[in-house]
Amino acid sequence: MWIYLIRHAETDGNKHRIVQTPNTPLSSNGSVQAEHLASAYSGKDISLIICSDYARTQATAAPLHKILKCKLELNPMLRERNFGDLRGQSYDDIADDFFAPAYRPPGGETHGAFVSRVRNAWQYVINTGATQEGDIMIMTHGLVVRCILQDILKITQEQLAQSEVKNTCVSKISCQYPHQTALVCDVSHLPVNVKTDAEDKTQGAV
Repeated sequence: MWIYLIRHAETDGNKHRIVQTPNTPLSSNGSVQAEHLASAYSGKDISLIICSDYARTQATAAPLHKILKCKLELNPMLRERNFGDLRGQSYDDIADDFFAPAYRPPGGETHGAFVSRVRNAWQYVINTGATQEGDIMIMTHGLVVRCILQDILKITQEQLAQSEVKNTCVSKISCQYPHQTALVCDVSHLPVNVKTDAEDKTQGAV
């Protein structure tokens, strides 16, 4: 059984490097990306989509869910890190390195609390997979994807160096331990004209 770990499609917040709010919608290009993702994965044996309850992840999952007619679960544990009072601000207007592990965003979630939440979310996915027929798709956010790959699965630095957490990137991971990765941040389903290089290259724009 496989887990498809996916980052949501593009938003204007991604394009313009804005710390996003929960209700940020997809951009017009992001809607096209979501359709291409659905087309590429419509033939997979996906029986469950577990999705962050934010607007941009639900909108990304919607075209594929419409085709597959599989179960869809909204799970708040898969939300992007909460940057509190920074949400809505441009990256360029924030003086601090707000991605730094020691940074505590005002009114937001510490790095430690975020990692702990994502670990709990991943364990929930693994436990769900043990009782699920068919594959699972996880629709989530850039920092969540990076945390799972780097902090939980311990993907090698070589693999991470060759990969970028782009919009609609797909990582294919075996559910059984030790977890094997068949894909890492793959965007081959996107035609060149709907890909974007606007995301932050180090973190994945939030």
